[in-house]
Amino acid sequence: MGRDKALLPLHVGESPGQFPVEAEQQTFVAHLAALLRTRCSEVILVARDEEQGRRYALPGVRIVADVEADIGPLMGLYSGLQAIEATHALVAAVDMPFVQPAMLDYLLAQRLDEAIVVPRVEQIPQVLLAVYPRALLPLIEERLRAGRRDPRSLLEKARVHYLEEAQLRRVDPGLRSFVNVNTPEELQKAGL
Repeated sequence: MGRDKALLPLHVGESPGQFPVEAEQQTFVAHLAALLRTRCSEVILVARDEEQGRRYALPGVRIVADVEADIGPLMGLYSGLQAIEATHALVAAVDMPFVQPAMLDYLLAQRLDEAIVVPRVEQIPQVLLAVYPRALLPLIEERLRAGRRDPRSLLEKARVHYLEEAQLRRVDPGLRSFVNVNTPEELQKAGL
């Protein structure tokens, strides 16, 4: 993208009633934090390092840095799960600007046990909008020691409760919640 995706502007006033609007324009991360604050007992944002974390200061959000820098998203998941007090974490990537409130509610309404709750879109596990039990920490440590950096590697070893596309479409018919913005072209295509 060439710049921090979390700090990209998101114009939330264009879809009245769809998102909680604190201002006419928010960043991706501020918008997501606003959604999560109304649904979760704690909101933790995992930053790559303390310097990046300082750029994300938001009310009601606790910032933690990766336990070990430059390892990747599995380390981010590990760092976040280590920091929470709750038994489960609803994980949402900051580069998914169209996460629907109804989708968050649906994910949180699933039975929470030792299984990861993972949506599947076009048969692809959406590991960056999923619910993870804190009890996975030892397994994540094992995967990190094995040199794994990707959250999908957990799906090979952990219990997983998949939510299939038909179920997800009942909540989010266009599956907008799973739109990921990684490039300037994707940003433009999304109309942002």
